[in-house]
Amino acid sequence: MKFKALLLISFVSSNTFSVVAASEVNMNPGLWQWTAVMDMPGMPVQLPPTSYTTCISQADFVPKDSELGKNCETIDLKTDGDTVSWNITCTQNGMATTSQGDITYYGDRAEGSININSQGLQMRSKTTGERLGPCTKK
Repeated sequence: MKFKALLLISFVSSNTFSVVAASEVNMNPGLWQWTAVMDMPGMPVQLPPTSYTTCISQADFVPKDSELGKNCETIDLKTDGDTVSWNITCTQNGMATTSQGDITYYGDRAEGSININSQGLQMRSKTTGERLGPCTKK
């Protein structure tokens, strides 16, 4: 159960963007590597970072690394300059997880923070992204 919760939490922290007017955000499309460092208040041990790569385009800022994205709904998405902020809800096996956060893009890199609530369990994530190069077609 804990592994599934951490998997869902990792996904929520990495799937917090939606389609945004690309001309407003300084983001270079391509293959991006995302790393999330989770912090759980009261947890005596630091959780290990999670990392994955995904293609990001001007039409879709959503880093997708899992099938869980099919069960997520963006409730509120805003841009302010190069910063994207959101509220998102994901449901998996009857368990609802919400997150609020923001990411600022700087061309080939990005950073931000995410607050996650999963069944009353509170977590924070510091998330960074780095463009690795162009996406390759499979």
